[in-house]
Amino acid sequence: MDDVRKPDWETIREEYEGRLFLPSVICQRHGISEMQLRYRRQLEGWLSSRARVPKHGDIVARMLRVLDKQLRQLEKAVDEPIDKQVKALSETVKTLDTLIKQGATKPDVEPASRKDMTDMRAKLVKQLEQFNRR
Repeated sequence: MDDVRKPDWETIREEYEGRLFLPSVICQRHGISEMQLRYRRQLEGWLSSRARVPKHGDIVARMLRVLDKQLRQLEKAVDEPIDKQVKALSETVKTLDTLIKQGATKPDVEPASRKDMTDMRAKLVKQLEQFNRR
């Protein structure tokens, strides 16, 4: 019997997405063809070797912009019921909190934009109080 080993696709994916080696080198290291690599990459939705992996700070900054946009929409929505928008804001804040906590769990890293979060929460509380008075 021939000793045919199956490719370690988890390792191959880590090498590919982590840009540890060129695709041709990865194929050579693992005994696969470039067509096999391309097929598996497309099948499982791997990050492209040209894709820019977002950094934690970038994601937090984007979430802050989303939250700010939702707050501005809430300010404009005078005649509409706000329950749905408040729920969306709540979910956004929870997501942002999770992202910040994940950044804080890394060694020697302060939570990103703690001051911005405090300011955003204060603004949100103020807006909700104004809507409750109406």
